[in-house]
Amino acid sequence: MRPVNVLRVVIGLNQGGVQQGVLNLFRGLDRERFRPIACALENDGAIGREIAAAGFEVIVLGHRSKGLGIRIVRDLVRLIREREIQIVHGSSYHPSLYARVAGLLSRAPILISHEHAVFQRRRRRRCFLSHLVGRATDAHIAVSQAVRDQVLAWYGLDPRRVRVVHNGVDVERFRPGISREEAKRRLGLPPDTFTVVTTSRLDPENGHRFLFEAMGPLLPGRKLCLVLVGTGRGEAEVRAAAERSGVASVATFTGLRRDIPDLLAAADVYVAPMLQTGFSNAVLEAMAMACPMVVTDVGGTREAVTHDREGLVVPPADAALLRAALVRLLDDAALRERLGSAAREAVLARFTTAHFVAGVQGLYEELVSRTPGVRSA
Repeated sequence: MRPVNVLRVVIGLNQGGVQQGVLNLFRGLDRERFRPIACALENDGAIGREIAAAGFEVIVLGHRSKGLGIRIVRDLVRLIREREIQIVHGSSYHPSLYARVAGLLSRAPILISHEHAVFQRRRRRRCFLSHLVGRATDAHIAVSQAVRDQVLAWYGLDPRRVRVVHNGVDVERFRPGISREEAKRRLGLPPDTFTVVTTSRLDPENGHRFLFEAMGPLLPGRKLCLVLVGTGRGEAEVRAAAERSGVASVATFTGLRRDIPDLLAAADVYVAPMLQTGFSNAVLEAMAMACPMVVTDVGGTREAVTHDREGLVVPPADAALLRAALVRLLDDAALRERLGSAAREAVLARFTTAHFVAGVQGLYEELVSRTPGVRSA
């Protein structure tokens, strides 16, 4: 029998945690059992090219706005029918909604929604549509217990259909390698400069301004630098916040990069000042690199990081407490070593790509086994 055709639908295939998860899943799935196809509603990108280079089909619909719902659904219906898709698996709100509506219209046997975010503001229309389409959805994957709790409370889903599968990180790619001094040299930084690294989309919800406000008062007496990896629609606002806080002179904006392990290798401390998240891939990557870290207590962060064990956990939007945590790590090399080592051990035990793929493929297998008419090997 032929493998089961799976359509993974995302907004785009440039850099991002959702996109990296698609690449990790495709590489790990049993190719004799499943044939995955990546579908981007808007655009291709670096990860899309990596997926294609690994031998998987990548389809880009090229829609410029996620608001063009009717045309997106129309194109997805055509694609599902042409490729004889049996599992439609959408990620994040708009792609998942459109993918499942198209799946219903084309009578795809299995519909899955992948829930990635914990939201701060409840939107009635989103909750209503998620509840309505959710009733016809075979399974929901939540990236953390915090995400599961919210979708159950807000969308009124059947708890039996919502499963937590934590994100995973490639621990062979993300592992301590080059020395911190060499990593700093490659970035053009003095080896004796205490380096703070953060990796995330440049967007207000990622809390960069609170990191800037935390670091600003430390600059007169300490030799510090800040490396910000990523880009985004909020880049101009983030750069302006760096200027206002007085840290622009020690900040390096690297833009979009795929050599994240080499950049993390330069970190004396990694900081994730997020205001909201479901379960951060960026944090897992830093943990895998044994980075001592300060993270904010949002979403599912505490499912990976226990305060004073794998890292220091502080409340979101609190520059003073973030500064205190930074100072504690600045002044205590033994603490940095202990936290970094524990962080990597936690990833190896619970958050590898193997764990992630096993969780998703296990769900696929369950749904295929109880769905009449779905081909199986």
